[in-house]
Amino acid sequence: MDYLDPATRARVMNVIHSADTGKGRPIEELIKTQESLKGQESQRLRTYCTTQMMIPNRDLDAYGTLLGTADVIRVRADFEMRVERHLKVISATSVDLEASKEAARAAAADELYQMRWGPTRVPIYNLLGLFTLLYPPERTSYLSIAKYLIKTARVPVDGTDLSGTRALSHCFSTKPGFDLEYAQILYDAGGDVNSRNRYGSSVAQEIVQVYKPGDRDAVTRAHAALEWFLRHGGNIDLADEDGFTVRMTIDQTLRKIPTLKGILKLVEAEDARRKALGDTCCATCARTGENTTLARCGKCKKVRYCVPRLRACQVLDWPKHKKTCKKL
Repeated sequence: MDYLDPATRARVMNVIHSADTGKGRPIEELIKTQESLKGQESQRLRTYCTTQMMIPNRDLDAYGTLLGTADVIRVRADFEMRVERHLKVISATSVDLEASKEAARAAAADELYQMRWGPTRVPIYNLLGLFTLLYPPERTSYLSIAKYLIKTARVPVDGTDLSGTRALSHCFSTKPGFDLEYAQILYDAGGDVNSRNRYGSSVAQEIVQVYKPGDRDAVTRAHAALEWFLRHGGNIDLADEDGFTVRMTIDQTLRKIPTLKGILKLVEAEDARRKALGDTCCATCARTGENTTLARCGKCKKVRYCVPRLRACQVLDWPKHKKTCKKL
């Protein structure tokens, strides 16, 4: 599903191809790795991933097809059968029935977590998001399936596709996903809006790249998506693998476009909010909390972050913080 009209896509692709010097590994090698990329290799993989399409008849196996039917009852029955299959094997060598049941559930959940579909290898929650775009009338059922997989099957929501992007980022990137209800479901299940892909970028980098600033709907979606991102702990100062931040994109591009002033105001308001909170909040996501949820940097003892068991905020901020961090 393409979010750009043919003329705009042609213009964007022309710029991308004209800037490709041929340096670095070819796409055939890049798709075999999971490592972080920068420079020409980063753009090469990005171009590949954004020009591929999910074609159900070609890309779906039996389980992917089952999900596509939006039949919640059959999806539940399938998972229960997977659990029973694993339970027969596990219980043969275990006398603890409850432990065996939990191990069987975990094994069945991992089966689903490891599944990937299509040329960009989308994980299960991303596939459900794509289905909501391909078959809009069944959206409610797809969200019900996602809730079941989260609450009952307990399939983690942090699976990534070929680009290293999680379903949460895809579902409100505005290119083309813009489903804040689904985003909230994934967020509540442990999704992190600051998660970064193989290019080192968060979803905010996609959001602020408004290709058609004269399109009121596109601008409105970008504004709402960035507002949601910031409200849920999003940080625009995390640098990608090439050293660029979302703030740089905003300063270099958006400030020159009158129709995007609303986005600038969002950023200014968030900056003011964070400044007022000072060191009472996490330096990355600006969440406030007690000692059970926030901890100071072990070296400088000044900056606070969410504790590691909750979020990777300190790891994400370290490239920036290490420049000023000094041991007391």
